[in-house]
Amino acid sequence: MIKILSLSLTAILFLAASSTPSNQRVRVPVSQEIPKAATVEIVLVNAPGINDEGSKWEITYEFRIINQAAEWQAWKQGKFKAGSGERVGELIKEGTVKETLRSPANRKVVLKIPFSPKILERLRNQPRERIKTTPGQITPEEIKLLKEQETEFQVFLFYPVINIYDAKLKKNFIIPASRTWAFEEYPQARFEMTVEINDDGTYRVKSSWPPKTRASN
Repeated sequence: MIKILSLSLTAILFLAASSTPSNQRVRVPVSQEIPKAATVEIVLVNAPGINDEGSKWEITYEFRIINQAAEWQAWKQGKFKAGSGERVGELIKEGTVKETLRSPANRKVVLKIPFSPKILERLRNQPRERIKTTPGQITPEEIKLLKEQETEFQVFLFYPVINIYDAKLKKNFIIPASRTWAFEEYPQARFEMTVEINDDGTYRVKSSWPPKTRASN
């Protein structure tokens, strides 16, 4: 199931009605220079047969983009539920990578995903800060502006299927590991994932947290 990282309009309205000071402005940590491409790094940390000659892995993926308004609608329609095979957003790139695992160098896959001029324009047009509202006193005009702003904030969607054959366990692992990454939280468009298979055949997938940024006044 995809973890929703971006803020929907509902979440924004909830925050507006909370105890947040009215003079606090929510900054969007988008860098001045828009990245020309996304970078996704996937590392196989460990597996019982990682050093066996017959062990291998294959990653098939799609990298997409969607605005927050459309993302919220897709979420309400159940398109992010576990087991849903539906893909949402506009496709930027898809591909497949295959490697044997005996060589340590093959246990890290780095995907470079260039942005087209159209995608760069969408990222460039993302607001640098969210609409400022007064708690408990949000106006119809502010609601309208918040709705408009949701169409401008961008979210990346990563749909990988990681297929690992462990020669020691003599077992094939098919691991869907879909993720969403809000551009405001990852302004450099750099993402990391790790995969680990345990001796008992269980596995886990982890993703990097957003880089810490300090709001500027």
